[in-house]
Amino acid sequence: MSLHASGAEVREQLADMGTTSFVTKAVYGNAASLMIATRPPGYHSKPHTHDCEQLNWLQAGQVWIFVENRAFQLEAGDFLRIPAGAVHWAWNKFEQPCTMVEVHAPGLQGDSTLAAHAVGLFDDGETSRPVAEPTTTFVDFDAAEIEKLTERAP
Repeated sequence: MSLHASGAEVREQLADMGTTSFVTKAVYGNAASLMIATRPPGYHSKPHTHDCEQLNWLQAGQVWIFVENRAFQLEAGDFLRIPAGAVHWAWNKFEQPCTMVEVHAPGLQGDSTLAAHAVGLFDDGETSRPVAEPTTTFVDFDAAEIEKLTERAP
């Protein structure tokens, strides 16, 4: 292990989000994970929660992010925070893929969406000691009702 990983060492993988998947690269430490997620046109995740805070920065494209009963249309350069435990999901209604940088604290390195391919960034001789191990939980939520907000948005 190392504090550094080259881009080639962090493999791209498909992450399954219940109804669809996205391409991701991920790294983690003890208190946070960082994921680069590219969602194709038409991507629509199932509503879910995880017991960690999520900070998002949309690097490219556009995407709708739903947090509880609110809808946010993000464009390249926008930021969004999702509180720990909040029901949320993403919908790329646009014709181009979007790429988002996501930071989860505590990290999602133990979650099935990342565990198989995330790379730990630890110094020689350092042992991974996660402060917690939140996981993604899909939930029943009337997403269709909330998604109607996108039709009324400017």
